[in-house]
Amino acid sequence: MRQWWNRLVKAVSLMGLGAAWLDLLLPRGCVACGENWPSSAESSWCDRCLEKIPWIRSPICPHCGRPFHKSPSCGNHLCGDCELARYPFQSARSAALHWGVVRQGIHNLKFGGQLHWIPPLVELLESAWTDEMRKGTDCIVPVPLHVKRLRQRGFNQAALLARALGKAAGIPVRYDVLARSVWTEPQTRLKREERLENVKGAFVVSRPSDVRGKRILLLDDVFTTGSTLCECTRVLKKCGAAQIHALTVSRSLPDWRPPFPSDLDDPQG
Repeated sequence: MRQWWNRLVKAVSLMGLGAAWLDLLLPRGCVACGENWPSSAESSWCDRCLEKIPWIRSPICPHCGRPFHKSPSCGNHLCGDCELARYPFQSARSAALHWGVVRQGIHNLKFGGQLHWIPPLVELLESAWTDEMRKGTDCIVPVPLHVKRLRQRGFNQAALLARALGKAAGIPVRYDVLARSVWTEPQTRLKREERLENVKGAFVVSRPSDVRGKRILLLDDVFTTGSTLCECTRVLKKCGAAQIHALTVSRSLPDWRPPFPSDLDDPQG
């Protein structure tokens, strides 16, 4: 269906119309496969691709949201990190594991500039946003990029996701209260301790009076070790933020592998 769609867009464009007008006339196919229609008018995903998403379900850590995939019959309980109180936020949740179509979608947005991935990723964020986190949220704060990285990429994917989520939920998004003041190397290949050191002192609250007493939803695309979310939380709480909950599209767990690799192919696998 993707090839058919591209040919139709090209033909309509040649007639002096654009793809945006075509979107008003015909719905796009599933964002992931492009072969099937979405499961509903409000969704960007078809049923088949929704089944491929490695959803995070109970049992989980009630504090940081880490899933216990190796012991599916146990109940929710604190993980080792939360037993040691390593995370300063009130809670954190992620919609899915960082794998397969979810991982590919985030990469397509983050590194490919494919902005049509924003609605489907926000759809995942909404599924992970608990009632406790929603209740009384005063504002959404996206994890910021350093200005150098912002110039390189041209946009902050966390800010775009936050804007769409805030619009859907009717909650203001604050882009001006938290800034990344120190350039840091990419976290991808760093170990936990190195990540913590890498982001230490990297964030500042540029408008402290605007966060004092506020209940904040801190938003990012991926939760890996939590070092970035922790550092952002620390500086916000230092400036008087009342509560901070963290929400991400995906959670990266190094020891996780899909139960059916053929159904959850990883793009880099």
